[in-house]
Amino acid sequence: MKVMKFGGTSVGTAERVNRVADLTIQSFNEDPSGVCLVLSAIGGITDMLIDCAKTAESDWNNALEKFNAIKAKHFEVYGAELQNPQAKKDAENMFTELYDIYRGINLVRECSLRTMDLIVSFGERLSARLMTAMIENKGFKVTFVDARNLVRTEKRFNGARVFFASTHEAINQFIQQGQIYVITGFIASCEEGITTNLGRGGSDYSAAIIAAALHVEKLEIWTDVDGFMSADPRLVPDAFVLPRVSYEEAMEMSYFGAKVIHPQTLVPAIQKNIPVLIKNTLRPKSSGTIISKQAGDGDHPVKGIASFAGISLINVQGSGMVGVPGVSGRLFATLAKADINVIMISQASSEHSICFVVKTEQAQEACEVLKKEFESEILARKIDTIEAVDDLTMIAAVGENMHGTPGIAGKLFAALGTNAVNVIAIAQGSSERNVSLVVNSKDAVKAVNVIHSSFYLSTRSAHLFIMGTGNIGKTLLSQVSGASKKLFKESDLSLLVCGIANVEKMVFDRKGLDVERWQSILDEKGEPVDLDMWINRILLMNLSNVILVDCTASADIASRYTSWLEQGLHIVTPNKKANTMGLDYYKGLRKLTRDHRLHYMYETTVGAGLPIINTIQSLIHSGDTVTRIEGILSGTLSFLFNRMSHDFSFSQVVRYAFENGYTEPDPRDDLAGMDVGRKLLIMAREIGLNLELDDIHVKALIPAEWRQLSMQEFWQKLPSLDEQYEDMLNAAHQENKVVRYLAEIQDGKCSVQIRTIDVQSDLAHCKATDNIVRIFTHRYVETPLLIQGPGAGREVTAAGVLADIISLAFHLN
Repeated sequence: MKVMKFGGTSVGTAERVNRVADLTIQSFNEDPSGVCLVLSAIGGITDMLIDCAKTAESDWNNALEKFNAIKAKHFEVYGAELQNPQAKKDAENMFTELYDIYRGINLVRECSLRTMDLIVSFGERLSARLMTAMIENKGFKVTFVDARNLVRTEKRFNGARVFFASTHEAINQFIQQGQIYVITGFIASCEEGITTNLGRGGSDYSAAIIAAALHVEKLEIWTDVDGFMSADPRLVPDAFVLPRVSYEEAMEMSYFGAKVIHPQTLVPAIQKNIPVLIKNTLRPKSSGTIISKQAGDGDHPVKGIASFAGISLINVQGSGMVGVPGVSGRLFATLAKADINVIMISQASSEHSICFVVKTEQAQEACEVLKKEFESEILARKIDTIEAVDDLTMIAAVGENMHGTPGIAGKLFAALGTNAVNVIAIAQGSSERNVSLVVNSKDAVKAVNVIHSSFYLSTRSAHLFIMGTGNIGKTLLSQVSGASKKLFKESDLSLLVCGIANVEKMVFDRKGLDVERWQSILDEKGEPVDLDMWINRILLMNLSNVILVDCTASADIASRYTSWLEQGLHIVTPNKKANTMGLDYYKGLRKLTRDHRLHYMYETTVGAGLPIINTIQSLIHSGDTVTRIEGILSGTLSFLFNRMSHDFSFSQVVRYAFENGYTEPDPRDDLAGMDVGRKLLIMAREIGLNLELDDIHVKALIPAEWRQLSMQEFWQKLPSLDEQYEDMLNAAHQENKVVRYLAEIQDGKCSVQIRTIDVQSDLAHCKATDNIVRIFTHRYVETPLLIQGPGAGREVTAAGVLADIISLAFHLN
């Protein structure tokens, strides 16, 4: 014998009720031992029945319209069956009885709980009667069963307690092998024969009671979802169906908002160890979810992430509570007396405060009854506050395998912290199968996505949003494309470029853009760029481990870094502007990232791909003190003075460097020396000097007024400097020296200028676009720490940015 239950959405349309009939017949054909089909009312009918009853208390004309709508809904769904004379007669008799009850309510101007239980029973009774007719029309013998003749309860309305002994006896006496039964879900009766019901979700419960009484091998619950999901798919697009969950996991997830099955349903199944199969009526071929005694051996520690909004946190706080016995007892007894359900409790070990969670609709009443109960303590200032915080969401991470697995809570809260989600309250059950937390509703979707990503993705992931598609940006995209497969294969790290923006357009894809085709995608699907909209769209995706990659040289973008970090977006950039803005802004950046929860990585702002910033930071973190830094910090100018000769003039080398990507987009940024000045300021601030950009003494290679020229005018004037620089090179050569553009930090002062250097010096040995940095510290006194390598070029700079991205991605995961 098989028990199959179909919910309201499964019988909500003519097409769906026909599918239910076919599934029932198919099941009977596969197993002729028999089928008990437990049926809910047509979707939405129970609410319509209740609404009509309440309306009838005061407005008969309006109630009559609603009654006719109830009839019309049944004719719409079961139109063919209602052409059958007997089925139509049975239905019309019930509609007449229902009409009379509504008329009686209108006459006495009252609808009691007992009457309401009788009214709502019509939904299941009509649905089951008409389904019986449908299956008969398909040529099968079928028996209609009014569950009021089988399920016995106490005399209580709107959710009565079941008497299992008498119920099981009645079921076993009536149900016979080898037949199809269509049984009303939800409804029952007390010993006096008065109609009762099992409360909302009662049809599931009815099916479980029947399954337990008949000792079936499996209970099937058919609904409108594929089964239990790892999270609500409306919140988490990556959520997936869980093939197996334990009874405990299912009850926890159902309690915390996973509306797949009513928690009470599982009690009879647990008692008789009956597996429950959740199936989708709309997708009957999907495998569904099995609920059984054991969770899967290879399951994730966290099985499901449930959430529900519309809750409030009530805090009761006061020094007079400390060490006083009975406060908690009085508090929760008062709430129970007022029928206020407490969802979660958290109490400080100091006993100074108790906070608990209730539905927002009960929050105001909860505060009022508690203020009345503790009125004397409030007047005596033993209790300071009883207040509610609204607009909150509760999230629960549930999993059988969380029990005894170290680090689950740590991983969960670390993931939320890394993504800037503030947790307001926490509770963990002693069974260790559930960690519950409360967050602001505005953070709820992000929080659920972050937790889901942390526990369910088989690979580590980072979601990249790249700004700027110039030399560095386009090269970075190419390198990401080339490195992604290797990273995924060797390190289980997935880099997904979910957004690209340039000065004109922006494009998004939460699943990841095809970086090999990024240019055509941006051209075809890009929308006008807007920085505010850019960030808003990123935040609305609610992705975890989001890394903003700024490959521009924009001061406007750099000025927004603090705001973006505060919103939980990590930043990687070669853009020097942020670290060289006003000292207050710079200190704000440092303050935001000091606790290592928010990440801002800028290695490539000095030395392109060379580990200059990391080296300085490591020296300082290990307790060393940097006393002096000197070096050649411009790959462009290094290339310039290495390449200049009698064969190549100053202007020719500048043009070549520009065309090969060695310079900034505007080469005057290099020639004015400010690019080197910014790099020097970045290093100076790293070692603790509180300097502004104006404090850096910079001697430019071109006249200051050339900054006002158009690019065309600049290129026309540039050859006028060729003779000056040729003379400088010749004079240095005669003294066995070379010309270099040198940056130096010493005694708290910073300078950038042209210097002639002995050919034996380390600083003279740079080649092509090399940077050389000499770092003197208390440990490195006579022989400085030397860093040398290419310091310009799109390839090495992009590679440095990519290295920062990968390092950060590993850290976040």
